[in-house]
Amino acid sequence: MSTNTKPDAALMEDFWVPTSGGHALHVVEASLAAAPASTPGILFVPGLFSDGRFFLGGQGDGPARSFVDEGCTAYVASLRGHGKSRWPQTRAFDWNFDTYVRHDVPDLVRAVRARHSGPLFLLAHSMAGYAVLAALGLDLEAQAMLAGVCTLSSAVNDYSDGGLKKRFQLGFSTAVAGLLGRFPAKALKQGPWDEPAGVMRQFTDWAPTGAFRSADGATDYWGALGKVTLPVFAGVGAADGFHASPRRAQKLVEHLGGGKKVLAVLGRAQGLSWDAGHFDVVRGERARREVLPRVLAWMRQVASAP
Repeated sequence: MSTNTKPDAALMEDFWVPTSGGHALHVVEASLAAAPASTPGILFVPGLFSDGRFFLGGQGDGPARSFVDEGCTAYVASLRGHGKSRWPQTRAFDWNFDTYVRHDVPDLVRAVRARHSGPLFLLAHSMAGYAVLAALGLDLEAQAMLAGVCTLSSAVNDYSDGGLKKRFQLGFSTAVAGLLGRFPAKALKQGPWDEPAGVMRQFTDWAPTGAFRSADGATDYWGALGKVTLPVFAGVGAADGFHASPRRAQKLVEHLGGGKKVLAVLGRAQGLSWDAGHFDVVRGERARREVLPRVLAWMRQVASAP
């Protein structure tokens, strides 16, 4: 565990969360030195091919910093096999989407809840968003530890939009991952970290029918979403037509069981200065000025509700 104080008075601390298979998930806790114990906490979970730097930035100046500057405590995580998360002695890409749902997400929630006494939110991007919602639907104890969840750019894959490009990309990704045992995202400049073949295979299996289920077919994640009753803010860029379209994001939200859910399409028609896409909905100066304050306002409203 290492601690250092930045010149701008942000305190950053690394810790690791043990999970299944001998993995340990890396988390960076960031807060202002004067943050009280009752301050809201936010667990950030990045999506496919990414790690905690997606939210933290190379110098601690990423999207999570916007929340820290407003008095929140950020817990920026990396899933197994990503970032500084620790591998077991046998380094193998032997997990799938279900592993994130059954192990990584609930273990992160429990570990952060044990460290944070104030209201705790979870903010996830892209694939991590629907993994988080499925995990909380299956683990009601973990769900009860959170005040609310925000997903940005999250929608399960199907072929209802994206056209032939999506069909080709999903098929290509799964074929390459099957040959290599993992999808070489770094080599193909898709992101800094590779994903196992099992993860990519599930995306392709879901797409033709719009299914959302475990690899063995025994767990229907669509059904599990019906047990998610805590407040949810689902933001999706108006221009995100390939990875997580507004139409597919709406499908995800409609399956949630609670009444306190918000679907926010983020673009010019909703008062933004641009039609946000998959990544710039959360990263960049426009997101910092126009999107993240909306998310924080929603969190504060939820935290203050009786």
